[in-house]
Amino acid sequence: MPEKSSPLWWLFAAISVAVYLAAMFPGTVNRRQKIWVSCGPVAGFLALTAFSATNDSSLNEMLPVYCGMILGLALGVVGHWKALRAFMTWRAENPGKPDDEGPGIPWMLQLAFTLPIFLGGAIWYVNNH
Repeated sequence: MPEKSSPLWWLFAAISVAVYLAAMFPGTVNRRQKIWVSCGPVAGFLALTAFSATNDSSLNEMLPVYCGMILGLALGVVGHWKALRAFMTWRAENPGKPDDEGPGIPWMLQLAFTLPIFLGGAIWYVNNH
């Protein structure tokens, strides 16, 4: 694993975003959902930039946390594209209804495990290296 200040983390961040988009796009059913899913990495990067600026941290040294977050989200849906697509189809047809009224979302359980593991590991790495 490279040092947290290594410029390789920019490459890892770009690869993480590509993996995220490749994992999430099969579950979307229309253009609006694709745009919404595409905003996730941008919003995460803006939040990381704001955090770095307010805490006098180097943005480069915080990139492992960004990669952990993006990969945790991406791997939370791997293998559940059919269920995700069914949920997104229901979501497109019922825009005003709460999500818990829709079809079951088995990928949420997987997401509940992958995101904390990847994000927690990244935070541990940043704090200890």
